[in-house]
Amino acid sequence: MAADVRRVFGSRFVAHVASGQAHSAVFVTSINAGDLDALAPLSHAWHHDHLASPLLLTLEEFKRSLDAFPVEYQAIIDRHIVIAGIDPFGGLEAHAEDLRRACEIQAKSHVIHLRQGWIDAGGDTHALARVVEQSSAPLRALLMNVARLHGLGSLDEAPLAAAELAGLPEPLIREVLALEQAPEKSTALAARSAEYLAASLQLWAFVDRWRTQ
Repeated sequence: MAADVRRVFGSRFVAHVASGQAHSAVFVTSINAGDLDALAPLSHAWHHDHLASPLLLTLEEFKRSLDAFPVEYQAIIDRHIVIAGIDPFGGLEAHAEDLRRACEIQAKSHVIHLRQGWIDAGGDTHALARVVEQSSAPLRALLMNVARLHGLGSLDEAPLAAAELAGLPEPLIREVLALEQAPEKSTALAARSAEYLAASLQLWAFVDRWRTQ
């Protein structure tokens, strides 16, 4: 993928960064319709290799919209690995107030998605397991932002430190976060969905109290 995007953008290419096992972002200085036409046929090969099409942005777009998408963009900044080009972020990070507001939205959305997923699973344990598995990465991103807002840093253990601060059950949270690397264990966790939903509600209540402090 890195070779593909470098070939398409040439001197306009800035960086290709991984932001997860299958997700990445490409930063360039400009984007036009011809670029999209050139990239479109390449997506089949990427998807065959189980890679999602990359997020495509100019660095200026990323910087100017960081306040609009602080949670999503900060997660990329925190977890990125440079595949090609230069590190595009250079100390860039979301403002605390933007993160604080977005965290509340994200925490409530997490609860809503778990509830909706539980209903849509229709009593199928495997479908419910997928809901839990797919919630792992969003939960990590949320906990990373909670950690940052409380000065707990952004290291690998920061999400668990944030979970402890919110009074969440550490063993359960650790197991849910581990699903990113071991999704096959999601079936066992599906049986603990009620406990997981209760913990998610507790996390939302913790974040919601920020408004009244």
